Amino acid sequence: RYHGGNSVRTGFYWNPANWEITTVSKKGGILPGAEELSYYRIPTPFILALGPTMGAAYVIFLPLVGFGLFFGFLGKKALPYLAKAAAYLTARTAREER
Repeated sequence: RYHGGNSVRTGFYWNPANWEITTVSKKGGILPGAEELSYYRIPTPFILALGPTMGAAYVIFLPLVGFGLFFGFLGKKALPYLAKAAAYLTARTAREER
């Protein structure tokens, strides 16, 4: 665990308070912010695996969200018409049974 203003070596540092990743390049550097800010060092292989994983999740779930929104909108618009049709069919069936 590191704090703002600390001198650190090269790598990726995550600030959970801001959900922000700070990159410290080549020969190390000083983490931005005051002493109250906490940082955690993230291993480089984790960052390299995280990028494609997040990209794949985006590619998979974005169309699903789009279809969900579309069919939800369509359902809200069609529901009154379907309710009318169901009421009509119910009334017609009740009349025919008499």
